[in-house]
Amino acid sequence: MINWSKELWFALLFTSVGFTVWPLMVYYLGIALGVEFFLITPLRTWAEKLVYGPLAEFNLLFGRSLLLLFFPYLFFNFLRLIIKKAGKLK
Repeated sequence: MINWSKELWFALLFTSVGFTVWPLMVYYLGIALGVEFFLITPLRTWAEKLVYGPLAEFNLLFGRSLLLLFFPYLFFNFLRLIIKKAGKLK
């Protein structure tokens, strides 16, 4: 039995994080690690042209942007799946 209210809150939390906080974390982590691309790219350009801009058109870059933005949600679902499978092994 699936608890849909829990699943919807889980999806809302991680998609909200993915669309707001996650791109900033990626950008500033890239700067902290000294990645040349992030050092020369301003935050506004990163956000407008590379993260949210491709969502206006349906092409390969659209998929890349969605993958970046939904990464926290997909990653934590993957972790939940692994934990569930590991629990069944016992």
